[in-house]
Amino acid sequence: MTPSRLPAHRRPTPSLAVAAHAHRLALRLPDRLRRLREEGGQGTVEYVALAMLVAALMAGVVTAASKTMGSDIATAIAKKIKGAIDGAGKP
Repeated sequence: MTPSRLPAHRRPTPSLAVAAHAHRLALRLPDRLRRLREEGGQGTVEYVALAMLVAALMAGVVTAASKTMGSDIATAIAKKIKGAIDGAGKP
């Protein structure tokens, strides 16, 4: 019998419904983790995330350097990074 068809005194309270939903999610968690480990191509996603993290870190360094040490150092760092990126695809 669905909760909406139950008499008013037998319907679950909202907090009980939330607890039941959390319990269902917890029971499904091991299966979801197993499927996540089995998925192919996950390594590529991890490498992309790592590259994005490094890029954000470099952007933060350049921004902080421009604010604390002047724009000359920030410009030099940006030029070196741009040169490294441009030269990465060349044989």
